[in-house]
Amino acid sequence: MVIAMSSLPPFLNNQKPSRSVCLILEGFEEYYYFKRLIELPVFSSNYKIRLINAKSAGNIPAKYQEALASDSHSIVLVVCDRDRRPDAYNGVVQGIDEILGDDNAHKIITFTRPCTLQVILLHFGNVELTTPAKAAARDDVCRLTGIENYDAHQDQLEEICQKIFFRSWDCMIERLKQLSTNPDDMPSSNMNMLFECLCSDDVSWIDEVNESIFR
Repeated sequence: MVIAMSSLPPFLNNQKPSRSVCLILEGFEEYYYFKRLIELPVFSSNYKIRLINAKSAGNIPAKYQEALASDSHSIVLVVCDRDRRPDAYNGVVQGIDEILGDDNAHKIITFTRPCTLQVILLHFGNVELTTPAKAAARDDVCRLTGIENYDAHQDQLEEICQKIFFRSWDCMIERLKQLSTNPDDMPSSNMNMLFECLCSDDVSWIDEVNESIFR
């Protein structure tokens, strides 16, 4: 059920100095990664970041709508994969557009192709994944993190992310900048745009995104 918005959401009229950013995450890969980044910390203290694990791409639109309707956050964003066959990703885009209208989904979606593991592994070295298949990533995961027989179990994802330290941040960003931001390319990601926003003390980007959608 789509909630119609006939007026500005309350969070646009009652902003606070510290902004609440809600991230709707596709799954555990994204959840453990962002949980670790918050722990380091690498993001500006001007943001209070809440993580919601949708546990599948198909659940993202409903989780997004629920968080948006709660009026509890300054902005609600989505982080998900764009696989080799982008049916699931296209479904997320369509679902968000049905909520926001006017092709606004791209303004709040952060993608990585083929999967967020591509960005995670950039903390450890250069890598270019070409498929979301976990078995195909095993050699790279072992080479870069020392974790053998990778199959994306939660304990493995958490262990990989616990190996990420603040000292790897700048190198990861430089490697990330080398990736294409064109979602048709493999690999590709616009994650750096989200990182730039969350690392910035200037919170004006939140107002700019919200106003471009709701006004």
